[in-house]
Amino acid sequence: MRGWTGVGEGRLHIQIGIEQGVIVKVALNSTRPVGMSDALTGCEPAAIINRLPRLFSLCGVAQAVAGLTAVETALGFTPPPPQTAARRFLVVAEALEQTAWQLLLEGPRCIGLTPAFERLKRLRSLIAKLCPQLFPDPIWNRIGGARLQPDQAGLATTLAEMGECLHPAIWGEPALGQPWQERRDFAHWLDQAATPIATLLRQVQDCGLADFGRCATTPLPTFDPEQLAQRLAGDDGQMFCARPDWEGVVYETGALARQWDEPLIAALRADHGNGLLTRWAARALESRALLAELREGLHTIVAQPGAAVDVTATGAGLGVVECARGRLAHWVALAAGQVSRYRILAPTEWNLHPDGPLFQGLIQARTGQDATIRHAATLLVTALDPCVGFDLTIDEGS
Repeated sequence: MRGWTGVGEGRLHIQIGIEQGVIVKVALNSTRPVGMSDALTGCEPAAIINRLPRLFSLCGVAQAVAGLTAVETALGFTPPPPQTAARRFLVVAEALEQTAWQLLLEGPRCIGLTPAFERLKRLRSLIAKLCPQLFPDPIWNRIGGARLQPDQAGLATTLAEMGECLHPAIWGEPALGQPWQERRDFAHWLDQAATPIATLLRQVQDCGLADFGRCATTPLPTFDPEQLAQRLAGDDGQMFCARPDWEGVVYETGALARQWDEPLIAALRADHGNGLLTRWAARALESRALLAELREGLHTIVAQPGAAVDVTATGAGLGVVECARGRLAHWVALAAGQVSRYRILAPTEWNLHPDGPLFQGLIQARTGQDATIRHAATLLVTALDPCVGFDLTIDEGS
């Protein structure tokens, strides 16, 4: 199981009630430990940054970067652009690995295909090369930045190998065209490609599930950093982290939110809203976008030694990172070099909110037989990619 480590990962329990082929009841119960940031109170900043990657078995790099940004802001330090670019590079690489996991393992499992374990193993081994090719010292997540000495040739080679690993596994033969150009190209690719994600999308379309999960939930907007910091710093900050909303509205974050205005996704939304076909197509597009961001980001990373920072200051800071599952926010308050409060707002809390996209996508959805209900709901939950395992219970005649 993938999830939180050290304090128990938790699990998502989903109960669906059906009457006459319509989902009339959806109960979501998550035991994910959203208040674990309280355990960081009283720690020194450097200790927190060292602990964050070990506290999370998923998105550990993103958690560390969000924490670094929050702590450095609280200390009044702004890292040089190369350090920021290198950290973002590692976050994007991690997001690419998690996206490939969905496309090559979790998605295929949903439709009874054999997961592409060897592809994933190869990709993960390549991604593991990137950090030492950027930071020659063992610890990269230092306050103020670690010694940055990019091996440009090595990084370029690794990225090329990552592309060679992923392209045939996700998109198939180049002659099939790229489905992100126009809707007709997508239709041609969908008809011809034999990759796991193409097979999944075809099944979704052929089984009449393209619209399943369609709801009115919209992408998480960009918040004013000061306003977000105030929400996290408030007396109800922990409640906000556990069940977030913005001015009473619950939003969605993640791959679909980021790909929302891409031409193909906009065209699919016009026909199917944010249903299964659109969601899984956005996942596929995300893999291409992340690889492109890595290639472009490589040119902004140059050698930089890092800086010494006074970690005994008092202050508060916010760190926001776009990671695999969406927008992640860390907020910290320091008093004389120790943490007095720490808040983590994870993307999962938006997507699994009792009034969020999973609930809204399931409630009142029309379905066929029980197997179709379970199949469609599993595809929807997997597309939203919770960072914990889940159980699905279906009750007829509720």
